[in-house]
Amino acid sequence: MPVTIVDGFTLIEAQTQLALWKTCAQELASGQAKRYRIGTREFEALDLDEIYRMIRYFAGIVDKLNGSARSTRVQVVVPRD
Repeated sequence: MPVTIVDGFTLIEAQTQLALWKTCAQELASGQAKRYRIGTREFEALDLDEIYRMIRYFAGIVDKLNGSARSTRVQVVVPRD
């Protein structure tokens, strides 16, 4: 069975990324520090909006690879007498 790739991701890769982004959102929403500084080093987490955008992106890829995404189909109708 051939491996299908959408936007450079296989189904397993897309599912893994989706799970990571969901975990990221949970940890940030549960009160993890968004920004902190230790000495000269500084860390800033992504915004929730950016995280949710990535979740939607990878969810769309997973749907496409599973075949459950809706697609727009164009049909040509030729009237006959």
